[in-house]
Amino acid sequence: MDRKFLEFWGNVLLATAKGQQQLEQLAPWLKDMGADSPEWANLFSKIYGLDTSLSGSKAWEQAKQRFQSSLKEWMALFDMVPRSELKAAQKKNQALKQQLTDQQATIEQLQQLLNKKGIPSSKAVLEFSNLIQKQSEQFQKLMGSIGDVFKPDKDTPASE
Repeated sequence: MDRKFLEFWGNVLLATAKGQQQLEQLAPWLKDMGADSPEWANLFSKIYGLDTSLSGSKAWEQAKQRFQSSLKEWMALFDMVPRSELKAAQKKNQALKQQLTDQQATIEQLQQLLNKKGIPSSKAVLEFSNLIQKQSEQFQKLMGSIGDVFKPDKDTPASE
């Protein structure tokens, strides 16, 4: 984790404890990290050794990238996720729940349709398939037993 990131957060917490700045003001700045919030931009540029007039420059963007990477690492330590990721996961979850409900309804309709037409459902076909498999195995055993009965003994000489 970037040492300057930790220094920045240490200063943020100290400033908040002293009543100089509020964390609520920090959240909007963290989204774009531009120079539009002078208090936070000044602190950021001071810690990262940048000039606030360089906001948007390559050096500023690189520092911003390191900071945001460290922020994600830090948040992961506490099992936190950004609200945007949470909302995206919730939206996907709702869509999947709806898809599941729709698919279950479709399956039910298709099963009812098969029952109306007198076509056995997949469960019945599966049971029938299992029955045929068992009968086939039993038949093979029977044929093996019959074959064993008619095999000549090793001790008995073959007829000539």
